[in-house]
Amino acid sequence: MNNFLLPIRFEAILYVKKGDDYKFLLIKRIPEDGDFWQPVTGTQESKESLIDCLYRELEEEINIRKTEVRHLTDMFYSFTWEKGPVVITEYVFGVELTEERPIVLSKEHNDQRWCSFEEAVGLLGKDNNIKALKEFNSRFIV
Repeated sequence: MNNFLLPIRFEAILYVKKGDDYKFLLIKRIPEDGDFWQPVTGTQESKESLIDCLYRELEEEINIRKTEVRHLTDMFYSFTWEKGPVVITEYVFGVELTEERPIVLSKEHNDQRWCSFEEAVGLLGKDNNIKALKEFNSRFIV
């Protein structure tokens, strides 16, 4: 069977910045869906721009509204991963929120945590997510 592409996906590295201190938001998938820590991710729906998808998923997955976003970076990184015979491309953005606050999770996730960069690298469950966070760090922090 040949590999084929699914609709476009994104990853949002959510963070707050206080002076030189950065905190990153990670959310944990429910056990039935992998039981791993990740940034917010989502799949673009038909006739929806990738940015509109990002804002829709922020609201659906963690109840963050567009007005709570202080800054959205351009897409700065992408990667592919396989799910069975399917090759998926994911585009990564940085999303600065106005403040660190408790998150209201969707049914897809069962935990959330604001972390330092080092804590986030240690918690992330997928190598591609770790590489994306490290790329964010090298472009925007260091």
